[in-house]
Order: sequence, then C-alpha cells, then structure tokens
Amino acid sequence: MNEIKSVTVLGANGTMGAGSAAIAAAFGGARVYMLARTKDKAQAGIDAAVASVRSGVIADRFEAGSYDDDLERCVAQSDWVFECVAESYGVKEPINKRIAAARKPGSIISTVSSGLSIERLASHFDADGQKHYYGTHFFNPPYKLVLCELVTHPGNDPMVTSALRDYLEKQLMRYVVVTNDTPAFAGNRIGFQIMNEAAQMAEQYQDKGGIHLIDSIMGPYTGRAMSPLATVDLVGLDVHKAIVDNIFDNTSDSAHETFQMPNYMQHMIHSGLMGNKAGHGLYMRSKTAEGKTVKQVYNTKTESYQELPKVEIPYQQDARRAIQASDYKAAVNIFKSAKGLEADILRHFLARYVSYALELIPAVTDLAGVDGAMSYGFNWVAPSAWIDLLGGVDEAQRFLESQQMPIPDYLNQLPRGQSVYALKGKLDWRQLFRG
Repeated sequence: MNEIKSVTVLGANGTMGAGSAAIAAAFGGARVYMLARTKDKAQAGIDAAVASVRSGVIADRFEAGSYDDDLERCVAQSDWVFECVAESYGVKEPINKRIAAARKPGSIISTVSSGLSIERLASHFDADGQKHYYGTHFFNPPYKLVLCELVTHPGNDPMVTSALRDYLEKQLMRYVVVTNDTPAFAGNRIGFQIMNEAAQMAEQYQDKGGIHLIDSIMGPYTGRAMSPLATVDLVGLDVHKAIVDNIFDNTSDSAHETFQMPNYMQHMIHSGLMGNKAGHGLYMRSKTAEGKTVKQVYNTKTESYQELPKVEIPYQQDARRAIQASDYKAAVNIFKSAKGLEADILRHFLARYVSYALELIPAVTDLAGVDGAMSYGFNWVAPSAWIDLLGGVDEAQRFLESQQMPIPDYLNQLPRGQSVYALKGKLDWRQLFRG
C-alpha cells in the first residue's frame, strides 16, 4: 500500500463526505481533493469539513473540484480515493468505472457504503484495483463516532488489508472492525434490526402511545445514547429504508421478518417526512408564538402529528435510581422481574439484541466486532456486556429462552464463570447507561 499523502473524496458536499475528509486532513495530514457535481458544492463540503473540526488550520489542505472537470486528474494524483456518493449501484458503479480508468497502481479505493456488496463494486477494477478496493464504512458524524467497518472481499490482499487497518487505527484514530462482505455488515445489521422492529411495534401499540411509548421504554437508561426511533429520525427515513430493504431482500435469518419496513414509514417518505433533515419525521419540533419549542409525534393510524401521549413506565424510576447509584446489576434485575406490558417489550428487545448479535458470529465478524460496532458506532452497551449483566452465559441462555429467542451456537462457545465482555480495557460500558 502506498503512503497516503493525498486523498480524493467523491461526494464531498454530503455530511459523510465532508466529515470523512476532515478526518483525513486533520488526523492524516493529507492533501484532500474535494469533488462534487459542481465546484461550489465541493466548496460547501470544504466549509463543512473545516467547521466539523472547529479549526481553520486544515483549510489550506483542501482543493475543490467537480466530477466533470477534475475527477480524472485528482484520482490519478491520489493515494486514496474515498467514494461517498449516494447509496445506489446506479450511482456508484459509473463513478467506479471512471476511477478504474484513472487511478494509479497501488492506490486504495474505498466506498463508505453502509451495506452494498463490496465484491460487486470492486468488479469494475483490474486485478490491482480489486486488491486495493475496500468498504470503509465510517459512522456519522465521523469526528464524534470513531467506528470504521473495514469490509473485505475475496479479491483483497491480506497484507494490504493489514496496512490499511494500521493506517485507519494509528493515523485516523478509528476503532476498526473488520467484517465480511455481507448485507449491512455488522453495525447496521444489528442496529437497524432493533430500529425497524421498534417501528413495527410502535404501529402495533399505537393505542398505548405508539412511537413515543417504544422510545420511552428503550431510552438511555437501557444503555443506549439515543432511543431507536429518534435514531431513525437522525439517520433519515429514506436511509433507513435503503438499509432495511437491502437486508430484507438479501438475507434470510431468524429476524428476517423484522426487516420489513412498516407501510406507514413508506407513506411518510412519499410525503417528504424524512426525519430531522426535513424538519419532521417520526417526531416534529415547532415553536409557539412565544418561542417555546413544542415536540409532537407521528400517529401511525391518523397519519398526523399529535402531542406526546402520557406514558407511564412503572419500573422506570427504580431502574434509573439504581443506575444513578452505579448499581447496574440491580437495574438489570428490575428489567428481568418487572411486571406489565412495558417490561415485556423491554425484555423482548434486550433478548433480541443479544441473540441476533451473536447469531452473526462468525459469518459477519467476531465478538469484538459486534461489540465494537454497537458501542463505537451506535453508543449502545455491547451485546457481550449484557451477557455479563444478565449473570453470565448460562443465565443469559435462560433469559433468551424465556423470551423465546433463538440460542446462537456461539453463546455456548463462551466461557462460563468469567466475564465475556470483549472490549474490556478499551471501553467502560457503564458510561453508556444514563440514569
């Protein structure tokens, strides 16, 4: 692998393009060619990149250009071509053909795709290009979320993979999870399973609070920085659809039906209710004449916004107090023993999370991979930490059985009588609970 001194970012005006370019310039010290449909759009990406690191020091490391005028020249001069264009074969593949014709031997080409086939995208390159083609799935925003899924395919050279991993870890300060070339890789495969099943269940329980009910049950006190349906709004309903449709169409596993996107979300997309970037999605915020912010939630039956319904979760305050007292096992015992619909829903999702994450081992990645993807990419307490919190492997198995979840083969391969947390010494899972 060539030393990376120059980088071309395609899709520079997008959030991911700008954020990733900032990392390459600030941490990697690289010269970065920022390309978009127009030079003005590329300049907007540069402005966003500089703003994301809150320092003007890197501004002179960027050069703006357009696809039509500058792609071949910039690609030919670059040690790394980082493609961040729209999540579509129809958009990515024509760009790849142009990159293949212009790149210099030994240069890295990668895509930030969140789940498309890396082998298919690499097929437009010669043998050297395929050897150097990877998925480098940064998480958004890259300056705050340090995860990078490094996605390999059969044409890669292990020595190049190792060198690229070292660069991502040591120069760009990423937490690297190496995954196989499978739909949505590790983080999104697990995370969007929970998010989409939460969306399905919100429709099922609309009369009891719908979206707001599910998010209230699965809030930060359950070990995640943001509740799942608020996260859908953050990533965008159109992006959510692209990811879950890809998984639904190209996988067949124990959670397959939970990737069927609810019809109400499709209706929202058609109506332009895309989430935070559109100003309204599953939630909508507006200001009164007095300047007070009012938060409303989408009603899946009436297909309109309403005031947040009153949701009372009987065990929630006791669990929060236990977390505030740093007694996490007491909180988990509350989750395991509480009565009522809300507790049943929470237990279902806790069991699903552990069961499904471990089901992907080893086909997608290893235990450190699923743990790293969820903790560094989503800010969720890792699946193996939940095994410890549930009381160990045998107790975790009993818990999954009580929730009628599949028992992954990998669970029985874990050692009994000791912690199985894979990120020990790297990340303290306690910081991901919010009381």
